[in-house]
This record gives sequence, C-alpha cells and structure tokens, in this order.
Amino acid sequence: MSNTDFVLAVEDLTVSFDGFKAVDSLTMYIDKNELRVLVGPNGAGKTTVLDLICGKTKSTSGSIKFNNTELTKLSEHEIVRSGVGRKFQNPSIYENLSVYQNLEVSYPKGRGVFGSLTFKRTKEVEDRV
Repeated sequence: MSNTDFVLAVEDLTVSFDGFKAVDSLTMYIDKNELRVLVGPNGAGKTTVLDLICGKTKSTSGSIKFNNTELTKLSEHEIVRSGVGRKFQNPSIYENLSVYQNLEVSYPKGRGVFGSLTFKRTKEVEDRV
C-alpha cells in the first residue's frame, strides 16, 4: 500500500521545542475502519502528536496526510474543514440531553472522520448505555 491508500498517513514527523524533540521521526498509518491508540507515560508526546495532526502545533519536519490532503501546510480551521476533529479528555456533556443527543451535538452530520459512522451506530451505543 502506498501512503495515499490510508485515511491518515503520518511520515517522519518531528517537532522540536528549544532543541528538545517532543516527537522524533514518528511514522504511522491509519486505514479506514481502523482504530489506533497512543500509549505512553506523561511527557511521551501523545498530546503533541494530536496537536500536530490538528494543526495546533506546527511540525519541524515530516508529513501528515488526511485523505491524501497534506495537513502540515493548512491552518487549524482549514484542517477542521477537511474533516479532522478532536475531543479533549474533559467531558463536556449536557446533562438534560440523552446520550444520543449529546453525540449528535458533538458531531456535525455528514462531516468529519467519524460523523456518518457515529450516526449509524449511535442508537446501538445508546441502547448499551
């Protein structure tokens, strides 16, 4: 497979802060319907990788392609428009809404990486909760 066959292709991604390499030559590929998890201790660079993918932090070098669109050259809002989103650890839910309604608010219909998948499975997930 070439890197154009993946939903997300990260190649040789590096970011340095004052000489400290927070992410050093990271390469990873995520295919359609695939789930990946970043695991590591505090300070390992997990959040920084997400910051790089979302455009909050600019890379020192390397490539990030989402659906074959190079993200490293885009602004944060252009990256969001391309369908990349992020959910932070601190939950923000509306207690007066159902699980389904909370998920519906957080994912604009028909947009984003998991938008359509979420709405197909939300009822199933809601029933489990």
